[in-house]
Amino acid sequence: MTGYGLIECTKERIKLIKHGSIKTLNDHDSSHRLNLIYEETTAIIKKHKPEILAIESLFFSVNVKSASAVGQAIGVIKLAANKGKLKVFEYPPLKIKMKLVGNGRAEKSEVQSKVRKLLRIRKIPRPTHAADALGAAICHWLEIQKKSVV
Repeated sequence: MTGYGLIECTKERIKLIKHGSIKTLNDHDSSHRLNLIYEETTAIIKKHKPEILAIESLFFSVNVKSASAVGQAIGVIKLAANKGKLKVFEYPPLKIKMKLVGNGRAEKSEVQSKVRKLLRIRKIPRPTHAADALGAAICHWLEIQKKSVV
């Protein structure tokens, strides 16, 4: 599953536009799953016309197979962004956590709670992958303003 989140930003505020996920099935081969991610990302870009794409960079874990699959998904998302003429900004998980929570080792639930609070919405965005994507988008907004929100 690949999460996405779209926000509208002004200097003072951010507003949630849309969030969700691109679901792929494990019984499909990897090329089919990657094509689906590419096509869905392209459709989202065409429909919503974002100006930039902020993405969480790959966090290398012990599971090499999982890291490889995530890296491939990031690659097709970046390709879709390039084809849509979007500039891509990548942020490591530690930086996203630091910008949003003030602690690079924050728990996922802390980041999700901060995403909810900053977007002024009642519930934490689901699925969690969408909340992660929104966290990357908010991190970029904070980064271009050179501030953190603790």
